[in-house]
Amino acid sequence: MIAYSLRRLGIAVVLLWILATITFVVYLKVPQDPAGFLVDLQHASPQQIAHAHHVLGTDRPAVVQYGKYLRRLAHGDFGLSWATINFFGGQAVGTPVGHMVWQAALVTGSLMLGGLALLMLVAVPLGTLAATRPRSFVDRLSLGIGVAAISTHPLVVGLLLQLFVGNRWKLLPASGYCTVAKPPKAAVEAAQSAGVPPPCGGIGEWAWHLILPWVTFALFFVALYLRIVRARMLEVLEEPWVRTARAKGASELRVIRSHALRNAVAPVVTMLAMDAGMAIGIAMYIETVFGLPGLGRTLIRAEAGLQGYDLPVILAVTLVAGAAIIVFNLIADLVVMALDPTLARSSRRGLLRLAGRTA
Repeated sequence: MIAYSLRRLGIAVVLLWILATITFVVYLKVPQDPAGFLVDLQHASPQQIAHAHHVLGTDRPAVVQYGKYLRRLAHGDFGLSWATINFFGGQAVGTPVGHMVWQAALVTGSLMLGGLALLMLVAVPLGTLAATRPRSFVDRLSLGIGVAAISTHPLVVGLLLQLFVGNRWKLLPASGYCTVAKPPKAAVEAAQSAGVPPPCGGIGEWAWHLILPWVTFALFFVALYLRIVRARMLEVLEEPWVRTARAKGASELRVIRSHALRNAVAPVVTMLAMDAGMAIGIAMYIETVFGLPGLGRTLIRAEAGLQGYDLPVILAVTLVAGAAIIVFNLIADLVVMALDPTLARSSRRGLLRLAGRTA
């Protein structure tokens, strides 16, 4: 088990390095002059443009830039946002991209994790119930709800929930985001004295504002995972060891909870890892509907700048999203191995057979 975990960890590190290298190549190949964020390219002299390149570090050889890029990434430093960069005392100052993307990633992560938790709370019980009562009314109802949910784009689902639940019925907040931490008392008092709504915060307000985004996220995936759980449970319930447990007098609830469900969850964990990229993309769509300051909104702002693309922000979002997918798959591999340790042994045997054929 330790060897399998170290092997998967090594593969994840190599994939992260490949992803970082690809983003750097894209950084160099995008046809944009970063000096335009510091000087007016139409009226600036060649000396001013050259000085801007020197301040930004883009006048150095690609190998030197690549080494500096990797060193920064190792410390979580993505540089400065070009859209906020300025000269001050002969140096470039601006908003650090790392802090900006980290704050956005926390919002996207909270949306995804909450949506996945809601998804599992709906898909696993309904899929299990449908498997224990095949071709019943519950089975057909779950299938109909799932097909309707997966056939509708998350933008449409989000807009409908926002229109009716948020704006018309006033049951939940239609947009906005609250931090987990409560706002400082000074900020609340300043807002009250200025006659503007005070900033919101706290666990309750945070969850209250994310209910509609969580529901939108879960509805998009619930059909697929409900059918996976149902199909896997139908297979597991026909296994000989399940019939043996029933013959020994175990109740149906105990058979499902202690024997069948554990074996039916492994494919779900694998699918979650495979859908990590799609989940991040769906989360970005949902952020635009509900006005959440996550990675999607950050990426749109970086691409819609008046002076051009804010490449450090775009590449940081790309790198963080790609790294999240790699980490999700690593965690899924370890979880599946913990649920079924025989996978590690079968993987080792497969590698040995491959090595034998190669030799």
